[in-house]
Amino acid sequence: MPRTVTVGLDGSPESLTAADWAAREAQRREMPLRLVHALDWHSYTYAPLTGVESLTRWAEHLPSDTAARLRRDHPDLRVVHEQVAREPVPSLLAAAENAELLVLGSRGLNRVTGVLVGSVALAVVARAELPVVLVRTGGVGKGGHRPRSAATASSRLARRDVVLGLDLRRPAAPLLDFAFDAAARRAATLCVIHGWSPPPPPPATRPPWVPARPLRSRAS
Repeated sequence: MPRTVTVGLDGSPESLTAADWAAREAQRREMPLRLVHALDWHSYTYAPLTGVESLTRWAEHLPSDTAARLRRDHPDLRVVHEQVAREPVPSLLAAAENAELLVLGSRGLNRVTGVLVGSVALAVVARAELPVVLVRTGGVGKGGHRPRSAATASSRLARRDVVLGLDLRRPAAPLLDFAFDAAARRAATLCVIHGWSPPPPPPATRPPWVPARPLRSRAS
């Protein structure tokens, strides 16, 4: 099976936006796009509020409808889709074994704790052995995709920098390769950031000639 750009679908606006991003990335890498939908993803949190029969049809049509839309937007892109009757985390990890890149939708950061929201995304990121891209949504239209054209979105995103967070204690060659490659494909600037916590200052000491207590002058 050829290497693919793989995206996980659950029907949420974030996952549909991630599919749009993954389609552009697949074109950029000249790879097929693979859509994966786990049947019990989030227990159909984003399904329409209808009966069981309509829910089943929605679940069955989600990957095929998304694939059809992406083929219309990207006529030269090969798009394949599949449904798996497994939980989302093992399904995505299994799909990632033949992927060059795994793309997931993300609801961003929790405003209180500052951590990524979404148990599936967190679990996949923690266990995946390949690059995982989390795509946030913003300004999406009906159906979860952005109202502007794919060409406009692609040109706007191409001008943005690629930022690499570097840990000198654990340098990762694949991470460096991915960052340089991503920047080169976009003709973008690669910005490398390394952060660290400064060591605590040494305990304060008094010079031996300074008295322990200030001298008080007494009136004569």
